[in-house]
Order: sequence, then structure tokens, then C-alpha cells
Amino acid sequence: MKKLALSSLAIALMASSTAANAAAEFGGGELSFNATVASNYLWRGVTLTDDDFAIQGGVDYEHETGLYVGTWASNYKYLDEKWEDDYEIDLYGGYYLEVNDNVGLDFGVIRYYYGDGGHSTEWYVGADLYGFNVKANYDQHYETWYYEGNYDLELPADLVLGLHAGYYDFDEDGSAYDYGAMLSWALNDYVEFFGGAVYQEFEKDNYVAGVNFYF
Repeated sequence: MKKLALSSLAIALMASSTAANAAAEFGGGELSFNATVASNYLWRGVTLTDDDFAIQGGVDYEHETGLYVGTWASNYKYLDEKWEDDYEIDLYGGYYLEVNDNVGLDFGVIRYYYGDGGHSTEWYVGADLYGFNVKANYDQHYETWYYEGNYDLELPADLVLGLHAGYYDFDEDGSAYDYGAMLSWALNDYVEFFGGAVYQEFEKDNYVAGVNFYF
């Protein structure tokens, strides 16, 4: 079954998708929970907490047919005249078609809700191809596209290096690229440590470290 990668949502911490095996069978599928304590909330190369700590968590359900749904939440900050504390809640669902052991297709939608009353809807289509993940995301509210590619490289000592590159197309408002690398190490099926850096064309360098918990 598809292992939901956090980077395919708003989270983009690029934590390893190979670490978590904790899940409970339920109604012909698997129900799992996750939580993260991180030094930053990075989304597509930019900080959403003004380089401050983030507490995050979510619930995923993956059915044996390939259908999946979930929700995820985090604190974040928005910049008006100054950085203001707020929260974000995401709802998502989709369908993952496993063609074979090396190829899979992903179709879905994410609804972003923010504490200040804002919201948007993003549609995506992606593919897993022999260890590579590529995805195109379209936000129908802002009429923007985000294209990304990801690859997990297994290293000695049970380390995983996650590589990422993305390109944001703001239509008439220009574009921006980002890329990054995240190193992760799983203590067991339930605890994973990670740390890394991203570079975004306008915000330059951002860094993050933290721990994921899977239940």
C-alpha cells in the first residue's frame, strides 16, 4: 500500500517515507497517526513560523483499494505588520494506483484551512518511478502551479538522505525555485530523527531539525 509521504502535503519537512511502519489494520485498510516536533515549519523552501518551533500532527487512513484520506495540523505564523501566531488544518484525500513494485500513480486534493479565516484548495497528480517521486500541484484559489521532484537515497548506518527540488509558477507574478536535502535516521518503527537545509530563490537558506513519531 502507499506510504503517505509528508512532503506531498503542506508539511514539506522531507522526512523519510521509509521509516514508519506503525499502523493498525481497520476496515480493510490501515489507520496511522503521526506527530512532529521541529525547529521550523518549512513549506516549499520558506519558513511559516519565522524560523521558530512547530508542533504538528496528523491521521491517515489508507484503504486496500488505493483510496486514502487524512488530516494534518500545525501552528504557523503569518506576516502582516509583524509575525502573528496562528494555526493550520489540512484535509486531504485521493487515490494511489500501484502499477507494480517500481511504479505508482497518485491523484488527490488538499483543502487548507487557516485560523485567520483563509483557505485554499490544491489538486495534485504524482508518480513514483523507480525510487523517484514527481508531482504537479495546482492551487485553484491562487491559480498557481508547484512542480516538485523527490528522491530518497539509503546510506550506511540506516541513514536516509532525502533530496528535493521544486519550482513555483505564480503566473503573471513570476516564479521561484527551491531545493534541499534532509538526513533522517529511524530509531525504530515509531521514532525518527531528521535535520537538513533548504534553499529558496528569494528567502535563501532555511534550516530545520526535529523528531517524528509514528503510531
